[in-house]
Parts: sequence; structure tokens; C-alpha cells
Amino acid sequence: MIICDIAIKSKKWQKQKNISEFIENITAKIIDLCALKKFSPKKYVLEIIFSLVSDAQMKKINFAHRNKNKPTNVLSFANFDEKKIAEIGIKKFLDEISNTQNYLVLGDIMLSFETIEKEALTQNKKFNDHLAHLIVHAILHLIGHDHEQEEMAKKMEDLEIKILKKLKVNNPYC
Repeated sequence: MIICDIAIKSKKWQKQKNISEFIENITAKIIDLCALKKFSPKKYVLEIIFSLVSDAQMKKINFAHRNKNKPTNVLSFANFDEKKIAEIGIKKFLDEISNTQNYLVLGDIMLSFETIEKEALTQNKKFNDHLAHLIVHAILHLIGHDHEQEEMAKKMEDLEIKILKKLKVNNPYC
């Protein structure tokens, strides 16, 4: 089971009709399409906390956590050690912590409306398709994927493309 705790912190997100329902639905589908599918329905209740923010809010968060004084489209903050998950794999990681807990908060995902809207327009993408891609990207970060090195980036992009294809969203890297 997946729980999406969604906080709309900017009125700009109200331009998107039924945004909370969209995020809940797409997140559930993503969980079913990634490595978490094997674990979530049986053993775990998974929670992801979403904050829907403005560019001004995102700029402050980005500066505080990454020392970058500009907004970005998405930030994710894993609740678990991403490097350990990447090293041993999500299955082994979840097996290790399953003895102590079955309710897991995977982490926080922050999404900035204006940046996502601008990117969708300039890249000629539907807003919700672009948003779906960013949610896939962020969830993959929460479960240990990264793009700091070229090989890791290729693996993550390939997985994003595969998941998005199943969601009927075009390859975002074309």
C-alpha cells in the first residue's frame, strides 16, 4: 500500500485540476512498475511526502540544501541511506529493516510549479507527462538510484524511459 501525503504550499498548483488525485494515481502506478512492487503490497505500507511549491519557495529550499540559489523542477530527500540502498539493493535493504518496521516513509519530494510549467512548454510536453517523469525520477532517487556518474545516469534514464513507456508517456530524453 502506498500513501501520498500531499501538501499544496503554493496556490499556483490550483491551476492543475485534481492535482492531488493525479499524483496519488501516478505514484501508485510507478510503485507497481519499479522494484518496490515486490515488497509494498505484502509487507509494507509505504509513504511519500509531496510538497507542491512555487519557484520562490523552491529557490530557498535548493539554496538551503544544495547551495544553489535558483529554483529547480524537483528535489527529493530520501528517508533512508540512498548509498546503502544503491550498494546492497532495495530488496536486501528492505529485508534488513523489515524486522523493525513495516511502515516506511520513503522520503520527501518537492515539485516547483512554475519551473515544471515552463519546461513543459519549452519542451513541447503535456504538463502531466512532464510531471509524471519528474515523479518517476524522484522516486527512483528515493530508492537508491543516482545520476552522478555516467554509468549510473544511463541506468537510471533507461529505467525512467521503461517506466514512462508503460505509463504511456513519451521518452523525455528525445
